[in-house]
Amino acid sequence: MTSATITILVISVFLIANIVVIKIFHKKQDSLEEYAVGGRSFPWVLSLFGFLGAYYVGSIYTGFFATSATQGVFAQYLAVYSVASVLTLYIMARPVWIWGKNHNLETNFDLVTLRYNSHKLGMFIGVTSFLFWTPWLIVEMQTLGYIVSAVTYGAVPFRLGLIIISSIVIVYVSIGGMRAGAIGDLFQGIVFTVVGTGTVIYLITKVYGGISPMFEQVARNNPDLLIINQDVGVLTWTSAIVAASFGAMMYPGIFNRIYMAESVKAMKKTVIVAPLVGSVLILFIMWLGLGASFQAGFPQDPQSGIFWISDKFGGPFVVGLMGVFALAACMSTLSAITTTAAVIIGKNLVGFGFNWDREKMLINSKLFSLIVGIVCMIIACLDIPSIVTIVLYVYDCIVQAAVPIILGLYWKRGNKYGAAIGSGVGMAVVLLQGPFPWLVSWAGGLSSGLVGLGLNLILYVSVSLVTDKQPHVDALFEELDFNQSSRPIPNQIEAKSAKGF
Repeated sequence: MTSATITILVISVFLIANIVVIKIFHKKQDSLEEYAVGGRSFPWVLSLFGFLGAYYVGSIYTGFFATSATQGVFAQYLAVYSVASVLTLYIMARPVWIWGKNHNLETNFDLVTLRYNSHKLGMFIGVTSFLFWTPWLIVEMQTLGYIVSAVTYGAVPFRLGLIIISSIVIVYVSIGGMRAGAIGDLFQGIVFTVVGTGTVIYLITKVYGGISPMFEQVARNNPDLLIINQDVGVLTWTSAIVAASFGAMMYPGIFNRIYMAESVKAMKKTVIVAPLVGSVLILFIMWLGLGASFQAGFPQDPQSGIFWISDKFGGPFVVGLMGVFALAACMSTLSAITTTAAVIIGKNLVGFGFNWDREKMLINSKLFSLIVGIVCMIIACLDIPSIVTIVLYVYDCIVQAAVPIILGLYWKRGNKYGAAIGSGVGMAVVLLQGPFPWLVSWAGGLSSGLVGLGLNLILYVSVSLVTDKQPHVDALFEELDFNQSSRPIPNQIEAKSAKGF
């Protein structure tokens, strides 16, 4: 039996098992709430792996592993911000869940529209955060193709692997919605966190003799990998951590994951456990990559490094397992983005424009999941820049939504004018810093995202203070003073929110 045959069998067993598990727990999607947020009925374990699926990407095994091998500890910002994001998500969880439950919110678009009583602002924040998040769908599809080709030793071409795996995910989320995605996330999450972490620890032991010997080898061969390179700069590294700590929590799919929990208590358990579990896995993968370039025969393309190490020190079966872990992480991200994108388009964009009822929104959201998936598969066949460059740019853009969303959850005085002007200026700084470098050159190495975030915060607060407080806000915040099942205020807020700015 050839090495390629072994890895193909390992991947095939995983895919079949994944489909069987989803099929067993399938539930008919007979309402938009069921399709979009699983009927708000998921216990904390399902919410945990749903969050991990939306948050952690397969590119950890390729692009980020390569960054660890070539740039050293800089890549570990991913693990640092995973822990830091616990605080951000913990702050958001209770008010987002309560308002979501009371007002039938299903997207971040809905949340902003409700809080600021402005459909136009909801459209602006919802659409921009969605557009800044969408590149991950394309990147993860490309990663799927790359992984399948690498672990099958080229027997399965890049595009064929991309199309096969992506199609499986798109079909099951189109039929089963968020519930199918969450069940898939549970199975996939157990595979890439529990089994995956054990396999990576095994490889660290085989390759280096343990974690301490690995650091000793790095210190002896290339100590520069253990510090932040001067060409990168500490401020750039810090900027990446801060932007990602807030920006990753602004992903549209994160809000769906909060809504789908059965209670605030269930969500808070998820908030505490998920980033810690994920950061441990990430650290082990980054440590495996940290000294990889010193191994004789390490590939010229460092993105294939983790599969090369798996083959050299574990054989084709371990290569197949590593491919399964990476595929599991990719598939979870794909399901989260595809479902969320379909609901945003079917409900908030096209559905709102054509005044569809919720039944029609449900039908068309399923259709849009297919359309989004197919379009992104086509785009994924094109070349894209370095994954880390894309990630940092996406975070710098999407983090601007953190000011109106997070402050809006706790500060009654914040209004739609401050939110619109602040986030608009913040995003403009990020998008225009290329042609106009003077916008950020004065900041001494801070990223455009943090410069924009600072201006965003100043403008949000100052504009809100000099303009009128919105009258509907007090009633909203009264809901948060009661328990999570408090009676919602009248639906006049949702009705008014559709009327202009």
